[in-house]
Amino acid sequence: MNAIEVRNVSKQFRIPHERHTTLAERLLALFRPNEVEVLNALSDVTVDVPRGSFVGIIGANGSGKSTLLKIMAGLLVPDDGQVRVHGTLVPLLELGLGFQQELSVRENVELYGTVLGYSRATMARRIEEVVAFAGLERFQDAKLKSLSSGMMVRLAFSTALRADAEILLLDEVLAVGDAQFQRKCIEVFAGLKRQRKTIVLVSHDVGSVQRFCEHVYWLDKGHLVMAGEAAEVIHTYLALAQATAREQSPLESDAETEHRWGDGKLRFTEVSLTDDEGRAVTQVPPWTRLVARAALVANAPVENPIIGIMVWLGSQLVYATNTRLLGVETGRLSPGDRRRIDVRFTAALADGRYSVTLAAVHEMEDAAYDWVNHATTFMVVGARCADGVTDLGAEIDYAGEARGVHAVPRGGPLS
Repeated sequence: MNAIEVRNVSKQFRIPHERHTTLAERLLALFRPNEVEVLNALSDVTVDVPRGSFVGIIGANGSGKSTLLKIMAGLLVPDDGQVRVHGTLVPLLELGLGFQQELSVRENVELYGTVLGYSRATMARRIEEVVAFAGLERFQDAKLKSLSSGMMVRLAFSTALRADAEILLLDEVLAVGDAQFQRKCIEVFAGLKRQRKTIVLVSHDVGSVQRFCEHVYWLDKGHLVMAGEAAEVIHTYLALAQATAREQSPLESDAETEHRWGDGKLRFTEVSLTDDEGRAVTQVPPWTRLVARAALVANAPVENPIIGIMVWLGSQLVYATNTRLLGVETGRLSPGDRRRIDVRFTAALADGRYSVTLAAVHEMEDAAYDWVNHATTFMVVGARCADGVTDLGAEIDYAGEARGVHAVPRGGPLS
């Protein structure tokens, strides 16, 4: 039986191109048409969420993921189609909705629980548990306005996560808090999965989606592109993202963008990724030896620049190193000088799509000559690990004990 059934759902948003703030503007608008853009957030989407399953929804920004989740939660009404929910449901979408800055932490937990539909008696029993999970025992009697934004998000998430519902809708919740808090959340998710709770997770972190979810739905510009087993859908999604990334290299333009910045005294002009034999690669098995090769040109005198590389899995930094850490002298560069740098590393990584950042920075000052995010990308496929970011290449020896031979006590000599 399905916990949630979405049938042929469509949703449009009308976006006006003019804003009327005064009475005169509103009166004048009656005599001229107001340009309105129609955004098709969802188009004829059908989704089934089986009871007791962990389902993921992936896609680029603007693909309709959060809109679909809000329609499932009943926060938005579809223009066409139907949604049926069988069971109690709690959405973890707008964390902190209903918080009051002048109330204490404990009072806000009780208030937020009321927003989620819990009685005062129920929340009174859970306040200590929620505050402890958020790590805010020292601040439980402090006013909310005295907490940092990170503390408030942790508190909201902790309150919502303790909800005793049959269905949970989660929107990018794995980005909450620091690494320690995220680990606690992951442990809770694992427990919910063992309890066979029905969970729908929207996330850009495809590694987490593949870790937890059995089925995945892939949305693109409001359309359902693919649905099926998590590994198959995510592999196809990453392969397409890889192809798109090759077409949109930030090195093609010197213009400063959100992915590239710096004063330009030293600039990267090209980058390539090959294996040890010089063959260009975009997809590799784990433990492949890779070479990231970059060319640079100096546009001004530069003294001992630090040149580094970072490898990312989504927003998670996996590895970073630079010429100073590795004891490589870069020397002085004059205008017009060109250099090449080869960074050799081993892709001892779990399955996923990884991006490479190149950076050239001043030796002493906190200033970048050139910083390029997503300079190149690659995929790792075929890792033999159940979880995590790295593939440590573990091997397991397992042998039976011969009859008549007693086991060596723990701590005894090895045979």
